Amino acid sequence: MKHIIAITLFLFSLSSIAQTKGNFPTLSGHTLDGNAVTLPLAGTKKFTIVGICYKRSAEDDLKTWIQPMYDVFVAKASGTDYFDVGNYYDVNYYFIPLISGFKKAAADFKASTQPDLWKNVIDCDTDIALLKVQLKPADEGIPYFYVIDTAGKIVEVVSGKYSENKMDKIQDAID
Repeated sequence: MKHIIAITLFLFSLSSIAQTKGNFPTLSGHTLDGNAVTLPLAGTKKFTIVGICYKRSAEDDLKTWIQPMYDVFVAKASGTDYFDVGNYYDVNYYFIPLISGFKKAAADFKASTQPDLWKNVIDCDTDIALLKVQLKPADEGIPYFYVIDTAGKIVEVVSGKYSENKMDKIQDAID
């Protein structure tokens, strides 16, 4: 029995390593403000953070991330506070809801979010089943955040509810 548990843990750890060491698959779509986007971004000099929600059941956990991610990676400081983290992290940040019926819910989503966030939300045109095969989420019922380097390689993956420890992992991967 101990051997089975050890083998299972070993295989699970290999799965986690594979997720953080591979290339991010090509994904195409349109932002809520109407611009076409293909990820990973070609020729970018910035890291990219991609948040993916695979199922509606991940929505509650995802909501715990929205404000912290917005504050750190999207919002820009007003005024002259040069030490504001919003100015420090110059990254590309996208959220992709791979949930069924998002095209219909997009208008409601736009009505309930800040307009400066619309450029960061992608309605995916790529085959969702193919993305799931390539990204291998262990649990589709939780959100995932992928940190992608300038070459398109996944360097960190965090999932589940927001925590400061998980945000630290994302920030460490960018630094």
